[in-house]
Amino acid sequence: MNHRELSLRDYLRIIRKRKFIIISSFIVFIGFSLFYTSGQLPIYEATTTVKIEERKTIAGLLTEWIVYTPGDIMETQVKIIKGFPVLKKVALKLGLVKEEDPVSKIYEVVGRLQSQISTERVGKTNIIKITATSHDPEEAMKLANTVAGVYIEENLYEKNKQARTVRLFIEEQLTTLKERLHRAEEKIKKFSEEEENIQIAEEVQKKLNDLEFQLASLLQKYTEKHPKVIQIKEQIRELREQSKKFSAKALEYARLKREVEVNKKLYAMLREKLEEARITEAEKVPDVSVVDPAVLPKTPISSSERFGVFIGGILGVVVGIILAFIAENLDTSIGTIEDVESIVGLPVLGVVPSIIREVEIKRSFFKKIRDTIFPPKIDESTERYVRLIVCYKPTSSAAESYKSIRTNLKLDSSKKTILITSANPQEGKSALLINLGLAFSEEGRKTLLFASDLRRPVLAKTFGISKKPGVVDVLTGKVKLEEAIKGVSDILLGDMKFEKVVTSPSMRNVWILPCGSIPSNPTVLLSSVMMDELIREVREKFDVILFDSPPVLAVADTNILAPKVDTVVVCYEIGRTSKSALVRAKTQLETVGTHIEGIVLNHIRPQTESFYTYPYYYKYKYRYYGIEEGSELEKS
Repeated sequence: MNHRELSLRDYLRIIRKRKFIIISSFIVFIGFSLFYTSGQLPIYEATTTVKIEERKTIAGLLTEWIVYTPGDIMETQVKIIKGFPVLKKVALKLGLVKEEDPVSKIYEVVGRLQSQISTERVGKTNIIKITATSHDPEEAMKLANTVAGVYIEENLYEKNKQARTVRLFIEEQLTTLKERLHRAEEKIKKFSEEEENIQIAEEVQKKLNDLEFQLASLLQKYTEKHPKVIQIKEQIRELREQSKKFSAKALEYARLKREVEVNKKLYAMLREKLEEARITEAEKVPDVSVVDPAVLPKTPISSSERFGVFIGGILGVVVGIILAFIAENLDTSIGTIEDVESIVGLPVLGVVPSIIREVEIKRSFFKKIRDTIFPPKIDESTERYVRLIVCYKPTSSAAESYKSIRTNLKLDSSKKTILITSANPQEGKSALLINLGLAFSEEGRKTLLFASDLRRPVLAKTFGISKKPGVVDVLTGKVKLEEAIKGVSDILLGDMKFEKVVTSPSMRNVWILPCGSIPSNPTVLLSSVMMDELIREVREKFDVILFDSPPVLAVADTNILAPKVDTVVVCYEIGRTSKSALVRAKTQLETVGTHIEGIVLNHIRPQTESFYTYPYYYKYKYRYYGIEEGSELEKS
């Protein structure tokens, strides 16, 4: 095939031509999808909606204005809900995992929950929809509500994180300070029990401290020789002398006393701070609240099944189209009229539609599929109808096609003998020969159908006449030509219905020369001088002589007979014979010096539009000349 660029019409032609592959693929994938989805457990869906309110202070607004943070907060929260921290706590709360479980198990459970949970922001609002799916409706409802609850807790936990940190620090400091104060008070109690003068030493030390403070204050105003300064120094000296009489334990007691006082003040201050921190933490309000809690779903969702079947149908169509183009690419037959004329180098004389499809035009869809997979055997009445379509249905599209071929042949006195052949068997050459002969007869020309296929003759059987005597008997000298030729009277006495012979114009000028006895050496008879004389004789008696012959590539009969006639017409059925076989048949015919008039494309289906020079013409003919109810075939 020539490598021309495919047009849109070519793609549509391939799809229509291979529609059975596409339909079969579609049905297979739909069936598989239905089988797969029917075995699945029902899926229930529960939905909870939560609202997020962002409460901001003036300081927070200023901070947000100064510090730019990219990203959509709502989209961030949508991701956080399905995040690992939230769903891990959900798993713990539902009892799906425990804290002591291995990390691998926790990740597995959280991953399964993530596949069951979907989150979506509702439009441009600050509402998020949390959807949970499960085979159990109660589990779906519980899971959706639990996720919402845990998310609210996590949101509040993150919001109170700073206040909670301060409170925990103060509580820790209070615990440490309380222990230290308790130890100091225990030591003071012990000292008091061991020493009697502990209290006196404490008072002396306190008075000594006061005097030293006064001395420092006076030295700021007076000199060392000022009477008040001298008096204070004397009192300090006397107290120091007195303190020397006390033990070191007394001094330690005074120090502990001071430490206890300081710790008491610190403890009281921290207790006050702790209450403030608790109040601050309690004032925090969650930013997330539930709008609509999930309720128990009554019926399972069917969208998954419908979606699965829909996806299966789409895949079936796509795979079918791919297989159709693969089949078209692997098809070695010729695709269009342009391809035929370009590759073979011969004109296309005409295109004959599928007569069988016209006969069975009212078949159901499933019957068409069945017949495509398992082609039915054509009975004798149908086969006769196909070969005599010009007689049975002269206004049908097929009959008009044969008449168009008759016109394109342009016969004259120098072109009367025509050989009809094909490259391979079963391409419809006998139907072409008979219907073309009937078309010439209808035009008023004396037409002879010459059964030169001495191996598988069909003319006598088609017209319901005796095959003897015939061509073989004439060539062997057993009978004369006039005795072997059958006319209308012989057809009337045959198997065909009387009214058809009488009423059909195509039967009035047609004669048949049947095969006769099947010879053992057909090539010898065809190449004999008697055959040449017989052709000359019929040429003088008839206006048109159509010769039937075996396929070119099957036997040598056609190559022997073709040079003896004026021209040859090759019948070619699309899809049955490869282009290489057609080219080889044409080469063999030309090698023996044959003039080939052209090619007739046979058994073309209605969807193969590109085989017609004017595609719309065939559509018009097919509708206008379609087979009506009560066709002649049904009556026969």
